Amino acid sequence: METQNEVKNLLINRDNEIFKLYQQGQILQGYKVVSKLPKTFKTEYGNIPIKRRRYVKYNEKNKKYINCYPLDEELGLKKYERIEKNLKDKFISFMGDGKRYKDIMHTTENANISEKIISNIFKKADLEKVDYISNKNNNKIKIPNNVLYIQIDGAFVPMRENKKELKRKYFFQLCILVLMKKNQLKQEK
Repeated sequence: METQNEVKNLLINRDNEIFKLYQQGQILQGYKVVSKLPKTFKTEYGNIPIKRRRYVKYNEKNKKYINCYPLDEELGLKKYERIEKNLKDKFISFMGDGKRYKDIMHTTENANISEKIISNIFKKADLEKVDYISNKNNNKIKIPNNVLYIQIDGAFVPMRENKKELKRKYFFQLCILVLMKKNQLKQEK
């Protein structure tokens, strides 16, 4: 609860700093402060409701008003997004670990996020931009002039205890790697 209040105070202070810079004329020139609108941010510490300032500028070409929320832009949030970027990155870092959605939910219990939200974050993740896979040692195997055969087989095996079959079954996996040089293949034939 303390960290939630600390984060809320940090966001309010940052919104006030942006407003002071606006008053000094350093940023958002041509914009006017219209109102304070409420928005709830989802962070690791829970939902944080805050009122942030809305800046408006009239565009004469399109004859429309342009809304700007500088606090949202600093946090990296789009118009209707609520989940903080750091929290999204934390979820995406679990993507390559093979964890279930429930396991990921339990790592951030205070965030109040459902399995569906985690699923949507995974679907929208752009894996080409950033390497989200947890294997940070991207050691590539170089096999010049060699042949690599990989066979994988698996089976669900019922386990018995005192001649009674247990309800749970275990999955055994067998992986065989064979590495041979091409020259050896020719000699053996």
